[in-house]
This record gives sequence, C-alpha cells and structure tokens, in this order.
Amino acid sequence: MEGPDLIATLIPSDDDDLARNAFRHEDNQKRCLPPTRGIDEGPATSSREATPACAQSIVDDYGTHEHKHRLRLTFNKEPPKDPTKGYAFGTDKQKCDVLLGSRGARGTSRVHFHITFDLIGGKRRLVLTDCSTHGTAVIYNGQAREEVRHHFTWILNLAKGEGEWKIVVHVRRLKFKVELASHETYKAEYNENVEKFLNHSRTADPPLGVLSINSYLTTVIPSQSLTPGQRPIYIHEEELGRGSFGRVDRVVNVSTGAIYAHKEFYEPKWEKDAEHRKHQQEKWRNQIRREIRIMMEHPYVSITTQVRGIDNNRCERNILFRS
Repeated sequence: MEGPDLIATLIPSDDDDLARNAFRHEDNQKRCLPPTRGIDEGPATSSREATPACAQSIVDDYGTHEHKHRLRLTFNKEPPKDPTKGYAFGTDKQKCDVLLGSRGARGTSRVHFHITFDLIGGKRRLVLTDCSTHGTAVIYNGQAREEVRHHFTWILNLAKGEGEWKIVVHVRRLKFKVELASHETYKAEYNENVEKFLNHSRTADPPLGVLSINSYLTTVIPSQSLTPGQRPIYIHEEELGRGSFGRVDRVVNVSTGAIYAHKEFYEPKWEKDAEHRKHQQEKWRNQIRREIRIMMEHPYVSITTQVRGIDNNRCERNILFRS
C-alpha cells in the first residue's frame, strides 16, 4: 500500500538499459528498489558506466511486483540535498540526488533537471524543471515525444478528464516512466507533507556545495541537430467536434494546466494549375481569417495563438483559443 511519504516511483523504460544502469548506481542505492518478482536481466554494464549497486535487502513495502529496478522519491526518508530546488537529476555527485550517468556523459548536464513541488494556478503541482544545455522531453500518453525543451517546466500530476496521463521522461536515449502515488487512503497526510515541503523550500538556505558558478553546464559540446526551444507545449485530451471545415480538440498546456480548444482546419486538395491553386489558397486563407474574426469578436473568448503565416502565402492551419 502506498503511504503518505511516497511521491513517485521511477521505472526504467529505454531499450538500451541506460536508466536501469543509472538507477543501480551505488550513489542511488538508498532510493533503489530491486525487482520483487522475477530476474532483472539485461546486457552487462559497459566499462564506461558506473558500477551498479542496489541493496537487495530493500523491501518494497508498497506491495507492487515489478521486474525492474526502480527509484522512489519520498518526503522524509531521503529528502533533496537542496530543498530550495527539489530533487536534482544529473551527473554531479555533489549536487544531484539521483545520478543519470557518469560525469561527462554525452547529452546529460551536471544538473540536468529538478523534480519538485510548486504552486501553479493556486494548485500544488509536482513539476519537472529542466536546467540543462541539451534539454529534456516529457511524453504524455505518447504525445510531445519530439518536443525537447530546456529551461522549461512540465507538470507531472497534470489533471485529466478520465484516467491518468502515462508519463515518460526522456533525456536523449535514457528514458524512465513516472508512476505517481495515488494516496487515496492517506490524502490528508500526503497533502500535509506537500505543504511542509513547499514551506521548507521557501525558507531553507541552499547548501554551500551548490553555490558554485556554472554548476549546471555540461562538459560536452551540444549536438547541432538538437536545438531545444521554450515555446509552449499543448497535448490533446479529447475531440470536441468536427465538421466539413475542420475539427476541434480539447488541449492542455503542460506548463500551466490551462485548458484550450484547438481547431485544426482541413487542408483542401490543391489544384494542379498554378493560377487556380493561387485562388484556391486565398479562398482557404480567407475562411480561416473569418473564423479568427468571429472568435475575436466573442466577448468571452481569447485567441492565444493565431494562425502563423496566414498573410505571407503560407498555409498554416491551426488556431488555439480559450474562454
């Protein structure tokens, strides 16, 4: 059974066993849970990886039966080294609570990201905040797989109309699932722990070891093919409706939890004749402009992202609005 001290369980999910080997590192031993059923088989750790070590005496007191090594984030048993920022993940042994690889590992910064609690929109949110050079991707039910960001925040306990989001954190080829604790039985005690965590993060002083300059920079030159941005990420939750001109979906901003309606306009089959195609495209753009004007004239609706490039001969076809 999940107690009020448990925040989340991290489960390796990449095919190269990078997360598995990282979780078994001796510096992650106190948070590591060995398989409770079956044998955790996989390729032997290469000589470049840190020597795995995981205390086999640890008992999974939450009653789950997994075939993989996992890590648990908890409030009291292993609090973060720097309570002002939360649990740090990266390659620096001094600053990180969870090591994701050896120092200088390609694509992983000394401190790559933090997992912590924050107040967003008046709600207590468990968030992942990237502070790396190369960036991180957080996948929700298979969505946003290619949306790599740096200096960006994702809400991990993002609300969903039905069910829960299946979340995977992706740092280059290393991937792990985030399984949030439910706390249906210990809801009051868990909320009290979250409030204590937030209060402590606001009032605590950072440890002396984390005050050095450039502590978050990786020693590896970034790949030119990876250029993470900071533009918002919206994930689709459900379809609201569709017609002959387009479809409307309910989408969520992963950084704020704000809900929007996203309209995608169907692109027509373009005429082969250049002159006919030009008139056809202009007619199509005029229809989109008309849709935007109607929405902007509505007193209770604001358009957050208009159709980019609509007036410079490009045929973008998305519009985002909320009431």
